[in-house]
Amino acid sequence: MISHRQQVVRYLLAVLLVTVTAWAATAPSYQATSGIVGDADPHADMTVTLPAHATGDILYLMAFVRDVDDTASITTATGWAAVTGFPADRGTSARYWLWWKRAASGSETNPVIDFSGTTGDSYYVVWTFRGCITSETPHEVLGTPTTGTADPASLTGITSLTDNSLIVVLLMGEDNNNSACTTTGTNPADYTELYDETTTGADAMSCLSYAARSTAGATGTISVDFNTAVPVGWGAVVMALKPPAQRHQPMVTD
Repeated sequence: MISHRQQVVRYLLAVLLVTVTAWAATAPSYQATSGIVGDADPHADMTVTLPAHATGDILYLMAFVRDVDDTASITTATGWAAVTGFPADRGTSARYWLWWKRAASGSETNPVIDFSGTTGDSYYVVWTFRGCITSETPHEVLGTPTTGTADPASLTGITSLTDNSLIVVLLMGEDNNNSACTTTGTNPADYTELYDETTTGADAMSCLSYAARSTAGATGTISVDFNTAVPVGWGAVVMALKPPAQRHQPMVTD
């Protein structure tokens, strides 16, 4: 028979038993978009209207011009940085740019894209994401920017480094002859897509695709299928957005 003293000791040991449990961070999430905006004037500078955002959100601003003999920069606003690998040229037909920033408030200044050239329709789109790591660059893995004319667009996959990252495909195209896009890969196999288009100038479209990946690893080749035909040409990049660092919390069991 267990004595009263032994029962007390067992109870105290059970109460003092502490197990450290890792709480996996939630994957970053898509928040909002500006929609694709175009300007058919001779390569006019464009004031970007930012979509709704909050402090800490990550904003990606993608733009292209039907001309490769020019440069572009962000003015009137601070904190924007060019994403490695951009600008990316599709031959002599189009040049693509991508910038990003972490919002310091919910009312960031609308930036201006300052184009140096004098010809070519220009377009931009902004996408925002929430729940990314705040202590370092949010895109922990960045694929090589790719341009092409094939349908579907075939993008070399990446290998994410952190559990619960968000795999993101940013793509713009040089026509609006579609009404949707379908993105697939190995892991993740299926993506959520956000398609938009404009009839400004010679037309354009954008396709954002994203999917959370619960465990780190290779995505495999990613395919973006245009539902009707290739939009003349396109530019795209694949990245993995890193969630906040995992938190550890002591859990008492009794």
